[in-house]
Amino acid sequence: MEAVSQSRPPLVPADGAGLDRLEGPEAAARLYALAQNQEPGAGLWLRGADLSGEDLEGLDLSRCLLEGCRFTGAGLRHLSLADCILNRCDLSGAQAYDGSLLRCRWQGTKALGCSLAGVRARDWAAADCRLDALRLDDAGLERVCLARCTLAGANLSGLRWKQLTLSEVDLSGANITGCALRGLDLRSCRLEGLTAGPALRELRGAIVDPIQAAELARLLGLDIR
Repeated sequence: MEAVSQSRPPLVPADGAGLDRLEGPEAAARLYALAQNQEPGAGLWLRGADLSGEDLEGLDLSRCLLEGCRFTGAGLRHLSLADCILNRCDLSGAQAYDGSLLRCRWQGTKALGCSLAGVRARDWAAADCRLDALRLDDAGLERVCLARCTLAGANLSGLRWKQLTLSEVDLSGANITGCALRGLDLRSCRLEGLTAGPALRELRGAIVDPIQAAELARLLGLDIR
């Protein structure tokens, strides 16, 4: 398994050097215009944009740094982010299904109840993010690293993954039906109250510690004394 630090970094500079800087309403106007005109945006440093509830279907960004931007409840179907950093952004309630994340990094970002159903993500790293009730059903993940994130109550049904790393991730109450976790190291994760298929078949071959094993045994109805 790859560690978070080993995931491929995005190409955008983390300090915004060389990017076109836009703030507040000006940043929001640029993003809205890009979505409405179905034009790709590249090389932008966007700070404090608020596009809550807006229709931004097909928004396509590459080599962009987004800081403190709000997309709560926004329509983001077919969102495409490549080589982008999202720092302290908010996508809670956004509908961003059937999108694409390529070489992206999320830091301190919130996406409560956001739909990323069907997303294709490769070389995506998220750290210290609140992703409770996130929808990742039928998504495809490759070389993805999540660290110190909350995914409580998330929908991971039908999720497919390759080279996934979870470090200190809260999966309590998550739905993992149809998501095979064989070979995935879950020892640093919270697993209470998982929803899975018969006999927790999705967890066969997953790596857990003795305490987690006892909790999972209780889900199977075993009487441990």
